[in-house]
This record gives sequence, structure tokens and C-alpha cells, in this order.
Amino acid sequence: MIITLTSDFGLKDHYVGALKGMIYSRFPSARLVDISHEISPFVIQEAAYVIGSSYHYFPEKTIHLVLTDAEFSAEKRPILVFWNNHYFLSADNGVMSLVIAGQKPEAIIALPFENNQNSTEFFVKTAIELAHGKSIFEMGETIFSLKEMQPLKAVISEDKTKITGSIIYIDRFGNAISNISKELFEQIHKGREFDILFRSYRITKIHPTYIDYASEKNATDGGKLAIFNQAGLLEIALYKGNSRSGGTASSLLGIEHESSISIVFR
Repeated sequence: MIITLTSDFGLKDHYVGALKGMIYSRFPSARLVDISHEISPFVIQEAAYVIGSSYHYFPEKTIHLVLTDAEFSAEKRPILVFWNNHYFLSADNGVMSLVIAGQKPEAIIALPFENNQNSTEFFVKTAIELAHGKSIFEMGETIFSLKEMQPLKAVISEDKTKITGSIIYIDRFGNAISNISKELFEQIHKGREFDILFRSYRITKIHPTYIDYASEKNATDGGKLAIFNQAGLLEIALYKGNSRSGGTASSLLGIEHESSISIVFR
């Protein structure tokens, strides 16, 4: 059984090692996969983006432990969500509402817990019971809704000449990922020329790949470009941008989480 791990624990401290030790000591044959432990502390929007962009690459019935802002309480109880034939364990803090984006899960189970219980140990125990074949319906009470957190959505102007979005994630390369999808862009594009505008900068082309940009006559390291990433979202980058050698799209262009970005069609 594959168990994936996503958290805001970071890698400096012992927390990730302790998490894996808890699992292996109870389930030595577990197959653990780290998705990310570098989610910004308590920023569930980042966790939702990372999980939503990666879970579907795993086999069906994979168990996904989502331990970002994972301490639970009566207002933020632990839940098990079965969706698209995958299992997700998290606190009901809004992260799963962002992952499923308005779709209906096959099942949502509210898991019983005791006050002051260690949340990491609780989720490990639950994941192992699930991996050993325990029915999800034996684990807790079936509920029919998740704590809602409204995602940042791109907005289309009434005259369909502009899409306004926001930056929802900065990756380790400093690339800025927006909530403007390729599907939305193609609905509005209609073959028109356009300007991508953010801060005081402008880009007039979306490249299919980084290699396509590199093949252009005037391409340079550190040049600004836009692509649609693997998740189908508009991404702003500096070609071969590097925090150690000059900077990245985020650091040099001043793009931050929730910065505004727009596409204006001409």
C-alpha cells in the first residue's frame, strides 16, 4: 500500500523523520512517498495546489496524508475523504474543499477523536488501519459536507477582453503559478493577440515549453516567459532563473502569493 506524505513540517527538524518512524514501526512494509514537506506553515491553499496537482499520478486506492495545519479540535475535526478512488486524511480545515473544487466525494467520514490527542499519531494510526483493509464506514460517522474555503478564481470581464487572476503558488524555482487555466484562456482567446500584465511587466506570448523559449533567436537566461504548466495553469518564470545566480521570477519581478495578474486581449 502506498501512503503519500504532504506537510508543512519542513526538513530542518526531526518531524518528518519521526512521522516516518511512527509508520514503519507499526507497518514495516509500508511504501512511503514524500510529495512535499515544504508547504508554507499553515497555508492550506499551497497544500491544496500541491495535492491537487499530484495525487492523480498515483495508483487508485493510494492513501494521502495531508498534514498542513493538521492540529484538530471540535471545530476542525479529523476527516477521511474518499474521492476519485483515492483516500485523503486531513483536518477539516478547508484544504479538501479546495482540492475537490466543488465536486462531490464518494464519501466523507468524520473520525472520532479524544481531546489533546496527538494529531500526527492519530492520522498515522488511521492510515495504517485503512491500509490493512478496515472499511472506511467502520471508522467514523458519514457526513455530507466539508468545511468550505473559497478558492481564488480568475474573473472574466463582461466584454470578454480581460481575464484577471491571482498568483496562488510560488515553486522552489521562484516560478509564479496563477489561477488562470489553459481551458479558460482558450475559451476567451479566439485567436486574438494579448498582453499578460503583472506589476509593471508585460509578456505577449505563451510558450508551449521552456525548450521552445530557449530555441528563440533572442532567448537569454533570465528572460521573462509564460507557459501553461503540467497542471494547466498559467506560470510566469525567468528562464533558468536561480536564487543563487541573479534571481527568480518571484524575487526579481516582485511577484508574491496573491499578486494580481491579468491577460488583456487586443
